[in-house]
Amino acid sequence: MGVGKVDGFKRIIPSFFLAMTIAYFGYHALTGEQGVLNWIVVENDISAIEIELAEARAEREALEVTAARLRSDSLDIDYVEERARAILNVAHPRDFVVDIEPDSRR
Repeated sequence: MGVGKVDGFKRIIPSFFLAMTIAYFGYHALTGEQGVLNWIVVENDISAIEIELAEARAEREALEVTAARLRSDSLDIDYVEERARAILNVAHPRDFVVDIEPDSRR
């Protein structure tokens, strides 16, 4: 092996280790625990949970309205009667009841 080849390897070795170090940190910047790909997954999870939170808040508000209608200080008698009929599956004698059978073709 000639002296010129050894000098060439000595110059290439630091560049090789620098390139490997950049590749190592670049790989972990993309795929690591706090990397770009994991960040995208976390952002998608946050979006899904925010949608779920909005739905839960809407449901809670609807339940609060229902509860307000059933409190003793502001009891809505018509609403109580409507809920009782729906829960007990009964009708008032003056009501018309139409029984709809499911379509057997579907």
